[in-house]
Amino acid sequence: MKRLLFFFEDDRVDDFYPLCLSHTAAELQCGILSLGDKWSARIEHDEVRLIARRSLQQYLAASLQWPINSFDNVSAEQIILVNPRFLPTEEVVTQILEEAKERAFTCAEALVAMTVTANSDLWPRLKSATGGDDFYQTLREWGAGLPHTEVDLKSVRYLWDTVHRNSREIELDFDLLIPDLDFSRMLDGSEIDDDVLIYNVDDVYIGTDAQIDGQVVLDARPGPIYIGDKVQIFPHSRIEGPAYIGDHCQIVGGKIRAGCSFGPHCRVGGEVEESIFLGYSNKYHDGFIGHAYVGEWVNLGALTTNSDLKNNYGNIKVELPSGLIDTGLNKVGCLIGDHTKTGIGTLLTSGMVIGFATNLFGGGLAGGRFLPSFMWGGCDGFVEHRVDDAIETIVRRRVRERSC
Repeated sequence: MKRLLFFFEDDRVDDFYPLCLSHTAAELQCGILSLGDKWSARIEHDEVRLIARRSLQQYLAASLQWPINSFDNVSAEQIILVNPRFLPTEEVVTQILEEAKERAFTCAEALVAMTVTANSDLWPRLKSATGGDDFYQTLREWGAGLPHTEVDLKSVRYLWDTVHRNSREIELDFDLLIPDLDFSRMLDGSEIDDDVLIYNVDDVYIGTDAQIDGQVVLDARPGPIYIGDKVQIFPHSRIEGPAYIGDHCQIVGGKIRAGCSFGPHCRVGGEVEESIFLGYSNKYHDGFIGHAYVGEWVNLGALTTNSDLKNNYGNIKVELPSGLIDTGLNKVGCLIGDHTKTGIGTLLTSGMVIGFATNLFGGGLAGGRFLPSFMWGGCDGFVEHRVDDAIETIVRRRVRERSC
C-alpha cells in the first residue's frame, strides 16, 4: 500500500517559543527521535510532507528534505495527517492504520490525526489558505465534518514538557529502534579503548566509526545509552543513561547526567543534566546546563551556567510572548533559540527564555526572565543586534564548522 504522511502544526505552536521561531513541532527533539520521527518510525510510508507556516517555508526548504506545503500529486492509497505534538502509541497508530475511510482522531478536543482520500476537496482548500493558523483552521473545520474517534495520548505543549519527558522518551525510542540495531558488530565497527568502562553493556548501542578513548565511563544502569555514528568521546567523560549522543558529536571531558539528548554535530563539555541540544551547538567548556532546551547553532562560552532550581524550591514561572506561565515544575532551566551566543562567565536565571540570534557577553547574571531575539549586550544593558551583523556571524560560524 502506498502511504503518504503529512505533519501539521496546530494553534499551540507558538507555545514552543523560542524554537518555534525557526522550527516546526515535527523537528523538535524529544528522546532519540524528533516528534515527527516518532510517528514516521511507527507508520510505514512512502513519503513525508510538512504543512507549516508560510513564513518558515523558504527557511525550512533549505534544511529539510520534506516537501513543504505541497498539496499537489497527493495520490496514495492512504493519506494520514498527523499532529506531532501528540506522542504516539502502538495502539493508536494501529487504529489509524486500520481506518480505510476518512476519519478524524481527537484527544481532549484537539485534532491528533486524520485519514483523507486523494480526491478530497481538502487539498484545494489548503492551497488557498494563507498559512499558519489558516492551515490549522482549515484542517479543524474539515475534520469537524468527519466521523470522530477519541484517543488517549500524552502531548507536549511547551519546551519544558519535552525536557521533562526526555528520559522516558529515550527509553521508549531505544526499545522501538532495537530491532534495527546491529549490536553484534558494535564493538568491531568503532575504535573503543580497552579502558572504557561500560556498565550494563546490553543497554548501550554504539554506531559505526565512533571513537571512545580510555578513562570514559558509560553507565547504562539508570537507562539506555545510544551513541551515534562518528561520535568522539574523549578522556574523563562520564555518560549516564538514559542518554542520546547524536551523529558526529564530541564529548570533551563531559559529565553527562541522566536524561540528555544531543542532536548531530554538538560539542559538549562540563556538566549537563536532563537537557536537549537540538544540533550543531557548542558547550565545549566547563559550566552547568540543566533542564534546558538549546536550539541549533548555539555557542555557550566558557563557564556559562544556568540555574534550574529556585532557592525556595517553588514552581518556576516562564515568560513567553503570550504571558507568564507557571510550569508546575520546580526544575526548569533555560530555553535558548537558534544562533544565540553567550560570552564567558554568563549566568542565566531559572526558566530564562532567550530568542533567536541574541548575543550575551560581559559575564555575570543576565537579568530578567525573557530576552527577545536579535539583542546584543549583557548585565549592563542591551541594544538591538543589527540583522546584517547577526547574519554575518551566522555565515562565519557555518564556514568555520565546514573547515573543522
